[in-house]
Amino acid sequence: MRPHFDRMKRIFKGLEYPDTICISYSLKMLTFLGQWQHQQQTRRYWTYLQALNCAMIFHVCTLMWDLCVVYNDIILFGDDMCVVSGVALVMYKKFYHNYYSVQFEQIFEQLKRYSEQNNQRDETIRKLQRKYHIEEYVLIIGTIFLGLATVVSLNGHALFDSTIPLRAIYPIELDTDQRIIAVTIFQFVMSIFLIEGIVFFDGIGGQVMSQMTLHFHVLCIEFQRIGSGLVDSPENDSLERKSNSDKIKCDLFKLVKRHQELILFGQRANALYQPMLLAQLICSLAMICLTAFEATLTTHDPLLFLKFAMFAVSVLIQILYWCYYGNRVSHMSTEINNALISSNWIVGNNSIKKDYKFVMMRAQKPFRFIVYNYFPISYETFISVLSRSYSFFTLFRTISD
Repeated sequence: MRPHFDRMKRIFKGLEYPDTICISYSLKMLTFLGQWQHQQQTRRYWTYLQALNCAMIFHVCTLMWDLCVVYNDIILFGDDMCVVSGVALVMYKKFYHNYYSVQFEQIFEQLKRYSEQNNQRDETIRKLQRKYHIEEYVLIIGTIFLGLATVVSLNGHALFDSTIPLRAIYPIELDTDQRIIAVTIFQFVMSIFLIEGIVFFDGIGGQVMSQMTLHFHVLCIEFQRIGSGLVDSPENDSLERKSNSDKIKCDLFKLVKRHQELILFGQRANALYQPMLLAQLICSLAMICLTAFEATLTTHDPLLFLKFAMFAVSVLIQILYWCYYGNRVSHMSTEINNALISSNWIVGNNSIKKDYKFVMMRAQKPFRFIVYNYFPISYETFISVLSRSYSFFTLFRTISD
């Protein structure tokens, strides 16, 4: 760990450029947590992964068992539903990522190749890449601490009373202090693995979007540079003008090809992520209204109120995280149009100007991460989730009163 932090310190100070993408750090953490199924994993790691899967499935079953028992108590049922919805989302994301691990690793490898290509470009591009790297790394650290805060808020009340952190029913009676302590430790460990697991799975998704934003940003810079240094003057002879037009056409063709490749890559990534994003939107809608509703019912108990309030904040930040990065990709993809306008297109001939028009028409259409052509991952979707969550929250309050 010491060499890693020393290298990051040099990157932060501008003394070194990153040699990899932040997704690599997240994959290492997921491997440490036993959440990522590598294609060339060892037998020991496979055993660790399967043992952890069994423990998590057992944990989910105990929570579901209690949910089935307390269905007629609105407070206890809501409490269980908040936890079960969150755990179900984590488990779904875990198994989804591992089931499609080959496709995900292909996406990550392509992003690494893009990063290596940027490392071969000029100082401006490399500085931009370092800036994005630092932003992604800081967000990783921030979400780690947010995950730990959520773990403490969900399990912390067990330190002040004699109950287990999460409501659950086990095959054994919890009639001794030793059994209660053992179950408490088990739930606390499972909470760390589940919550930090989803932190890094979501972190990877955000980093994929961030890297796409970076590559659109690089294209903006390079589109803006087209024709730089060329001068359109009446003194130029026809041969020189033709040479200028040919150079602009060659540069434009190369960048348009890269733009099309990036869009195709984004569509491939979007197709892979959209089932998971749909699950995220549905679970976020359910958990926000349920946690807010439970928080209003537990104002008499500060510890329980803090638990649900922190849970609600974590879910809000989680959906905001996705929408923030999705919105950045869309915004940067349309900035290519402005970059084309700012380029030195005037030195080109009429044929080049027509090509510019077609490219600008395509660049005006933003690239979006969208869920089944219906839910774009953007700030508008975030506001929509909040609005519908509040509507369901109001309905629950009316029914309970």
